[in-house]
Amino acid sequence: MKNQLFSIITLALLTLVACKQPNVVEESESPDYATFDRNVEVMRSFIKAHCDENLVAIQTILSDTLQYSPPDYNGNKWLGKEEFLTALKGYHDAFDNIKFTEGIALSDSIVNGFWSGSVFPKENANSGGTNIRCYGTWSATHTASGKEIGVKWFALVGVNSDGQIISFSDYFDVNGLAVQIAAQEEVEE
Repeated sequence: MKNQLFSIITLALLTLVACKQPNVVEESESPDYATFDRNVEVMRSFIKAHCDENLVAIQTILSDTLQYSPPDYNGNKWLGKEEFLTALKGYHDAFDNIKFTEGIALSDSIVNGFWSGSVFPKENANSGGTNIRCYGTWSATHTASGKEIGVKWFALVGVNSDGQIISFSDYFDVNGLAVQIAAQEEVEE
């Protein structure tokens, strides 16, 4: 009888424990919208200064310790502020009427061009607004030929608490610019 009573009690406890949901408390960060919004405005200031070909304004937006990864492959070497300013000056010298259209082009609309934080992958998920992803399309007129060009663009940008860009890694088809100019020149010949 003792064994039966022990078995019934054990079975009851196992059933009770198995059916009870674990009491998991997950801490979740609330998104840092204020930092994100501030950093989007930093990027919009950078974009406006680039469209205006204003290197003086751009210099004030960039941290002196800026880390820059250019769109063309360079062995994944990070460059500094001076190399970034040199690259921007090269674009200013080669193109006029530089314009930026913010957003991701979908089949029926253009959606938000600035994103931050993530939920995937779980081990790297964050809700911070310090590092932002920027999407859009650049267009300009090639100075030497007068040809119109355009390129889709994506950048990963880090902004510090002083509102300065501390990291800038952008992606676009650099060769595609030359191809567009060359193709348009061939059509005219």
